[in-house]
Amino acid sequence: MKGREVLSRRGVKFSPRDLFKEPLTANEIRDLARLAPGGARGLLSIRSPQVKALGLDRRELSDEALIALMAKEPRLLRRPLFHSGRRLIIGFDKDAYAGLGR
Repeated sequence: MKGREVLSRRGVKFSPRDLFKEPLTANEIRDLARLAPGGARGLLSIRSPQVKALGLDRRELSDEALIALMAKEPRLLRRPLFHSGRRLIIGFDKDAYAGLGR
């Protein structure tokens, strides 16, 4: 919710998407991974209880395996994700959000 509030205050137009009601496809995740530092590994929420429950080790899985898992289980994705053109902000990064808008 913090990200939405900052974007709104800064006058940035955005279209929120509930990843649990409308999950990202593997192709969408692949596109985001191209922009993410660390590729698909950079999108993985390593603190998610799902990562621990599944016993995932991001160092042992290929990007394609991680993408397939994240497409099936959106809780594995770090959130929030803000994507605009060639820019991707992963998680709530106050400094990155400050550079948006006005």
